[in-house]
Amino acid sequence: MSSAPNPRRYYRLPAWLSAAFVAAVCFSLVLLLVKPVQVWTEHNHLPLHALLEVASVSLSTVVFALGWTVYRQHGERHILYLACAFLGVAVLDLSHLLSFMGMPDYITGNSVEKSIAFWLAARYVAAVGLLIVVWQPWPNSRDLPKRRALGSDLALPLGVVLAFVVLVHVVILHAPQWLPRTYFPDTGLTPFKIVAEYGVVVLNAAALLVLFRRMPKSNECNAHLLASALIVMVISELLFTAYIQISGTAMFLGHLYKVIAFFLLYLAVDIGQRQPPPERVLLLENSLQYAVRNNQLSLVFQPQCRASDGRLIGAEVLVRWHHPKLGPISPVEFIPIAEKCGLMPEIGEWVLRSAVAQITAWVRQGYPPTLTFSVNLSVVQFRYPLLATKILQLLKEFKLPSHYLGLEITESVAMDDAELALRTLDRLRREGISLALDDFGTGHSSLSHLKQLNVNLLKIDQSFIRSLAGSPADQEIVRAIVYMAHSLGMQTVAEGVETAAQLDALKKLGCDQVQGYLFSKPLSASEFNTFVVAHEPLLSPSAQRAVNAI
Repeated sequence: MSSAPNPRRYYRLPAWLSAAFVAAVCFSLVLLLVKPVQVWTEHNHLPLHALLEVASVSLSTVVFALGWTVYRQHGERHILYLACAFLGVAVLDLSHLLSFMGMPDYITGNSVEKSIAFWLAARYVAAVGLLIVVWQPWPNSRDLPKRRALGSDLALPLGVVLAFVVLVHVVILHAPQWLPRTYFPDTGLTPFKIVAEYGVVVLNAAALLVLFRRMPKSNECNAHLLASALIVMVISELLFTAYIQISGTAMFLGHLYKVIAFFLLYLAVDIGQRQPPPERVLLLENSLQYAVRNNQLSLVFQPQCRASDGRLIGAEVLVRWHHPKLGPISPVEFIPIAEKCGLMPEIGEWVLRSAVAQITAWVRQGYPPTLTFSVNLSVVQFRYPLLATKILQLLKEFKLPSHYLGLEITESVAMDDAELALRTLDRLRREGISLALDDFGTGHSSLSHLKQLNVNLLKIDQSFIRSLAGSPADQEIVRAIVYMAHSLGMQTVAEGVETAAQLDALKKLGCDQVQGYLFSKPLSASEFNTFVVAHEPLLSPSAQRAVNAI
């Protein structure tokens, strides 16, 4: 399991980007002071403004489209909110462009104040949207959202944004007298307009502060580019407090920096550098629909042994996928895709049925009743109310004694719907099925919740095992987990055991069971038989004869 990214590295902007900000500020000051530049921008302000606003509307639309695509693929709600906000920004900026002096009248007569009103509305929608995005928790890639219809997810945020956009258009176009003055031709901006611009600055600065304080642990967005976009937006808004004439250089630079900010935001939403390319994700989604029926999935079995004497006591059942064109696909890649596109129930059912069928075949060959084969259950599977009934019916169909089957869940699965989890686990345990809590120590279960779950095994996450032999801190953590488990009548299983030193330390700490490459990598069904032969002296006479006959 790969180590988690270091969140601190997100706090620093790239050196070249920081230098670019400084250069941009200096460049702005120079332009404000150079007379020929001022004359040129004043002379060409209408085509320049139109060009920059068209670019702004285009980028806002692209941010919406890309954000919606990202949400469909990865289920990140904060990206959906950002997408809806920037659809509203695109519409409001388009109205701002059409209301600008020099353009044909947009429904009612165009004016500077009409254009400013649409401008401010767009800026506040963007600022509030960005603040909501960075304020919300950004889920880890292992956290899976509940499966819901995409339309229901879109309805609320898009409805709120569009309702606000419609209200803004109704007021500006049909009741402009309700709005305070924002501009006088002789004196320029009014205090209200300047304060309103500073309000946008405050919102963007607040979003930037939240982003730095609550830097996401997810890879769904490029955090330093999002911070860069917010900084450029602040610069843009400050420039819009500095002009007197609408054809001034500050107006031109403000629009230019807004376009740059939107481009940086587009890059921030584009997750291509940190996630599988969208084309590959779509290919895997489509291929997963046929993987089961085309026999592309297979099971492997990683042996689990008793720590004290190395005796084989069972195996963990894992699923593998071999794509006919792409080759082996890692479960780390395809399992989250299957979860999020709704295919995990089908795959999970195949794994359970195939595992029970294989275990039944081995039992009939003479495997002893001391072996237990553990199958992992996903979040989506565990939300199925009749899960326990389906598992028990499967055991009855194959006439497999329940003690041969074990089920593994993670802490997040158990906490997703605690009441349903307790009912399901209690029924399965009463039927004699062994239950294990996987990756223990990496989640958020309380001790009282752990007691209520009443599982048979705690699987100690391999992050505590890697440096166990030379780390007193890890040893104390493992010692505490083992002691707590034994106090609750549970056994412990250490994952990722790769060295003799780790095994020796686990024995001294009282760990009951172990699995890892020190004993064996995950094995195919035939390879597992070979492994069983290697443990032949530990099997019953009937099992020895059956294994030798294989």
